[in-house]
Amino acid sequence: MSQLPFLLRLMDDASPRVRAKVAAELRLLGAGVWREIEAQNLVLCEEQKRLLETILNEEARSPDAILRSRWRGLQHISDEIEFLEAALLALSQWQNGAIPAYGTALLDEIATEFLETQFPRTATGLSHFLFEIRGLQGADPDNYYEPLHSNFVHALEGGGALPITLACVFILVGARVGIRIEGCNFPGHFLARDARRQIVFDPYNGGKILSPHEVDLLQKAAPSEMSAPATSREIISRVLRNLSVAFHREGQTEKSGFILSLLRAMDGD
Repeated sequence: MSQLPFLLRLMDDASPRVRAKVAAELRLLGAGVWREIEAQNLVLCEEQKRLLETILNEEARSPDAILRSRWRGLQHISDEIEFLEAALLALSQWQNGAIPAYGTALLDEIATEFLETQFPRTATGLSHFLFEIRGLQGADPDNYYEPLHSNFVHALEGGGALPITLACVFILVGARVGIRIEGCNFPGHFLARDARRQIVFDPYNGGKILSPHEVDLLQKAAPSEMSAPATSREIISRVLRNLSVAFHREGQTEKSGFILSLLRAMDGD
């Protein structure tokens, strides 16, 4: 493999996105990478050996084992934004192998793009940028319960997503650009709110701003959910329930049960 020397040099690149792509390429080689290194007479320093072993060891473990181990560590994170991001990215990696550094890089990239625009640095400006300019979109109603629609990285890449997944993008990009967005844990349809001006958005429907009358009706229907912002743990609990239901509907009962075990672990803590 002629690219191997370059991949090895880029394992500790400053860019998380580059590191993620390099790790993915090296994992494709698996344990055979050591034979290829020997065949090409490549000499690795101790730090390169350590990095390569870490990448390959992660690949050798089952996705369930990796996520369960990470999940225990996540429960000790007290910062709301940090916990939300770490949990969503850990779930995305479990689902489709998108390592957390890649998701973080996508968030950083989106935040940087927003700051380079002329949009006002407000929740309304950010909503317009995310849901109209970048085109983040809701899941197809005909295939609403597809498990991938709960995948945070899939949403960042422009794939169809559930309301709560899109709201999480809104929250986490907002945190990067100094705009505080809250989650509204309304039953059946998750919403988002500008923490400063109390404007309520519907990320699933293109970031639509709800009218005062609509907000009043929602407030009467679910006063507790609409009065207090959803905590990060409440958000992740709902994401887990969505995922468990989606897998169950597809007949993937083992995955559904595994996700429920993560929910029970959170409840236990």
